[in-house]
Amino acid sequence: MEEKNLSRQYLESISTADLISLAYEFGIDIPENLSRRFIIGELLEVAQELESEADDEQMEESEVDVPDFLPKTYNETQIYAVLRNPAWAFVYWDYSAQEFEAITSRLEFEGFFLHIAFFDSASDETPVDSFDIQISKDDREQYVLIPSGRRYVIINLKCRIEGAEPRVLAYTRRMEIPFESECVADFQPGKKLEMSELVRLSGMDELLRRNFKNHRQSFS
Repeated sequence: MEEKNLSRQYLESISTADLISLAYEFGIDIPENLSRRFIIGELLEVAQELESEADDEQMEESEVDVPDFLPKTYNETQIYAVLRNPAWAFVYWDYSAQEFEAITSRLEFEGFFLHIAFFDSASDETPVDSFDIQISKDDREQYVLIPSGRRYVIINLKCRIEGAEPRVLAYTRRMEIPFESECVADFQPGKKLEMSELVRLSGMDELLRRNFKNHRQSFS
């Protein structure tokens, strides 16, 4: 269909018969004896929709440089964590090149590590428990196993310098850990699980057995 001039000035200049013919071209159903004013209004709405679609197409076809791959680093010292489920968190981090070089080039530098701290509430300042995970200079991601029954967690990226207290380079927001099912938390091989038939049909029995087989150290 060739482009039509659907300006109000043009539409008011043509006959009613031409308006009806134009409306049919655009698939507009015109009831009998509909006034010119309403026909023009319908055609102006079509014109507005066509203009909006043209703008969208122009935006999609605009020349924007989109990289094929994300950069390996954004040159910022940051750490983030995403809860995969109540038992596992995926942690990833990065360093600014300048800070990384300044730390690792020191003779006293001993290494980087993650400090995982747990809290009972969203406002507690003192953790109820914590542990460390050693990481290498090349590491940028790590899965962290969360002990059962924990409520909130903050994960710190730290470095050790000989003769000094560990230095905090970055830390995540305080994350609330969802409540886990009691049958999952209390699972042990050979122990009878009390679960609804719907949960059993979901395959939870087999899932728990595989999890124990692959991660039995977490069931101590």
